[in-house]
Amino acid sequence: MNTFSPTQSIETLLTVAKGNSGASEVAAQVLLSAWNSCDFAVPVANLSLLDGDNYQHALNVMNLRYHGRAPQSVIADGDKKMNALCREWNHLAIQRKDAA
Repeated sequence: MNTFSPTQSIETLLTVAKGNSGASEVAAQVLLSAWNSCDFAVPVANLSLLDGDNYQHALNVMNLRYHGRAPQSVIADGDKKMNALCREWNHLAIQRKDAA
C-alpha cells in the first residue's frame, strides 16, 4: 500500500529529476505536466522507466492533480522549485504546429 504523502512524492521526484537518467526525465515530465499540462506532457509508456517507489510517487502527483491541487501548492518554495525545474527541462515542452 502507498504510504507516501504528496509532499514526499513531489520532493522525491524533484530529487530524481536532478539526476541524469531516463528516470530523471520521466520524473521531470510528471511534475511539469502536473504543474503546466498545456506546455508539458508525460508519455504514459515512459512511466515504466521508474522503479516501484518512484512510480508510486508519480501516481501520487497525478492523484494530487486529479483532486485539484497543483504540485507547487504542497511544498515549500513550490513556485521557485517548479520554475527552476521548468528552466532545466524546458526542452521537454510540447512542440505545437503553427495554425495554417
